[in-house]
Amino acid sequence: MQLQKGFTLIELVVVIVLLAIISVTAAPRFLNVQDDAKESTYLSLKGSFHSAVELFHSKWLVDGEPDPNVTEGREGDWGYTIYNLHFNETGYPRIIDTVQSCDDILENLLPASSLTEDDYEKPTASGDGLGGNKCTYKFIDAPYTLTYSETNGEVTLAKRS
Repeated sequence: MQLQKGFTLIELVVVIVLLAIISVTAAPRFLNVQDDAKESTYLSLKGSFHSAVELFHSKWLVDGEPDPNVTEGREGDWGYTIYNLHFNETGYPRIIDTVQSCDDILENLLPASSLTEDDYEKPTASGDGLGGNKCTYKFIDAPYTLTYSETNGEVTLAKRS
C-alpha cells in the first residue's frame, strides 16, 4: 500500500473559496486607504497654512503691532510689510484688490510647499476689498476647498460634495 502525500482537489477548492471570501470582505477596507491618505494630505496642508498665518501674526506682535496704514519711512503705498505681505489692523495677511492677491498670500506663506498653481483653481476673494475678506482655494484633483479669513486668520478645510 502506497501513502499519498498532498492535497485532494476538494481541499484545494475549499482553500481557494475561503481565500476568495476573505479577500472580498477585506478588499474594500484596504482600498479605502487611498482616500484617507488624500484627506490627510489636505489636512496637513491646512495645518501648515494655519501655522504660517499664526507665525505671521506673531511676527506682527513682536514688531510692536505696527499700524498697517503708516507709510512713513516705508516703501509702497500700503505701508509696512512682513515677509513681503501687507497686513490688516489685527495683524493678519490682508487681501487688497490689485495690490495683494490670494495667490500672493499662499505663495509667500508657503514658499517651499509642493503645492503649485496647477493644484487649485484660480482663488476667489470675497468681501469688500478693504476688510473682512476671504480667499477660497478649490483644489482640482480632490473635493476640498481651503478658505482663509483675513479677519481672524482662520483657515478652514471643507469637503465639497
